[in-house]
Amino acid sequence: MAESKVSVYYMLRRSITNLVYAPGQVLDINSISDELGVSRSPVRDALLRLASEKLVNVFPQKGTRVSLLNRNIIYQERFMRITLELGILEQCLKNLSDPEKRHAFVTKLKGLLLAQHASVLDNDKIAFLKYDDDMHHLLYTQAECEWIWETLVSKTGNDHRVRLLSYKTSGISEKVKVEHKELIDAISIGDIELAKKLDRNHLERLYDEINVLRESFPEYFEK
Repeated sequence: MAESKVSVYYMLRRSITNLVYAPGQVLDINSISDELGVSRSPVRDALLRLASEKLVNVFPQKGTRVSLLNRNIIYQERFMRITLELGILEQCLKNLSDPEKRHAFVTKLKGLLLAQHASVLDNDKIAFLKYDDDMHHLLYTQAECEWIWETLVSKTGNDHRVRLLSYKTSGISEKVKVEHKELIDAISIGDIELAKKLDRNHLERLYDEINVLRESFPEYFEK
């Protein structure tokens, strides 16, 4: 039963963060139970857990819906990401002081950048976002901070939703690719301060995009 609860939670969370369930969409416990082939109990427990992450709203006696995107929540999640990642990046580069080790790490990053480019050609936004996450995940792994990455991912589901939404708009994917290449180049020469500056600019760009997204997808955002 415990395993069932966990799997239901992850399946629902994935559907919400990948916009399969759109912001504002009503979620019917009976329909989800039938679809997943489980009882109502693990679905109900999963929805309560997702509510604690601000991904769903549970209205007693009225029902449940996917949370609309809240600008303040997104700002806080992004602020947490930026604050943590700049420290992670510094530690990552300190661990890459050996040129050969740094070259091997950069080769991995470049491989993910190529995969990300292929996802653009395939018009696969979810894959594009996955390779984006994989690249940043490598920084945390190299900094020996895997637990921080896992914790961060578990607390930034709304940030994930708005990033995927942003990739559906024109030109954003190309900007991300260029910014990633610049960051990889800075890492390749071991320039910590330049890498931190580029990563900050890369991560802070979302703040400017939110207003554009609110205009393009007003039905997905809280008033």
